[in-house]
Amino acid sequence: MLSRVANSLYWLSRYLERAENLARLAEVSRYGSLDAISDDERDRIWHPALATTCMEELFEKHRADGRPGLDAGEFIFLSPENPDSIRNCIANARENARMVRDQISEEMWLHLNRIHLFFQSREAADLWRIHPETLSQKVIRFCMLYEGLGDATILRDDSWRFIQIGKFLERADKTSRILDMLTYGEKPDRPRLTSVLRSCSGFVAFRKEFRGDITLSNVLSFMLFSQSFPRSVRFCIRQLDELLHELSGLPIGSFANEAERLTGSVLARLNFSNADDVDATGLHQYVDNLQAQMNEIGQQVFETYVLLPSEVQDTVPPEALKMQWEQQQQ
Repeated sequence: MLSRVANSLYWLSRYLERAENLARLAEVSRYGSLDAISDDERDRIWHPALATTCMEELFEKHRADGRPGLDAGEFIFLSPENPDSIRNCIANARENARMVRDQISEEMWLHLNRIHLFFQSREAADLWRIHPETLSQKVIRFCMLYEGLGDATILRDDSWRFIQIGKFLERADKTSRILDMLTYGEKPDRPRLTSVLRSCSGFVAFRKEFRGDITLSNVLSFMLFSQSFPRSVRFCIRQLDELLHELSGLPIGSFANEAERLTGSVLARLNFSNADDVDATGLHQYVDNLQAQMNEIGQQVFETYVLLPSEVQDTVPPEALKMQWEQQQQ
């Protein structure tokens, strides 16, 4: 497989997973802001979502540049000036898909192209203004259907593995960012913990695994360390570890490159950690460390499978490729 094809498939998957998780985050924040009685209170409710997704500085800049009434939800969903808005994530995913049309099924391409055209039209802005919850659900349903089409219509070859690598790495990162929202403000109460679980569609699964109260310790155990919930960080990193070993052909427990070594190291720490370790470190610091490790894994995947000097020396300088990759990952 050409490294550029692997790169496009990887980012196609990451951008769509990012769009889905942003829609979940935005819907939780929007729902929480419905009872806000002032703009300051509304800004306070939206602050965690903007801060954990690294959009706060850009959002405030646009407000200061003559748009004082800029809506945070609209900025996350539809802003063309926000490089990580859902609209731009879908556009970037569609551009990556266009470059690898022969690697994905016709159904996947048509489904992606349809949602891309919807977000480029006025209809998306009208739907946000009239029924914002419908727009959130539309994005989430689209991403879940697209994932199902991929599972049902393409070969389980290296192309599929790079799609899965992008999906699980992005999902683990966003799950950690959703948990990071709990570190803002006062100690999280039951409604905030419930909102975090619902933002990952994990409330029912949580009640099956933890039949007691919804406590911070139980939510951390579930979202970080669950072996069976498909959005927990541990589950995602385990899937990532297996996929990387399928690519290299080495058995799990050994490593052929730095990406496999780092992934195995992170998985081992998650396997032998619990909520008490998070409490001892501090949730924000623990999540920050996890995100730094996942960024490094992504960088090593790039250097192992994409940054191949023999392929890029006559096309794009390796330094330019590396900078572009780091910008997308951030």
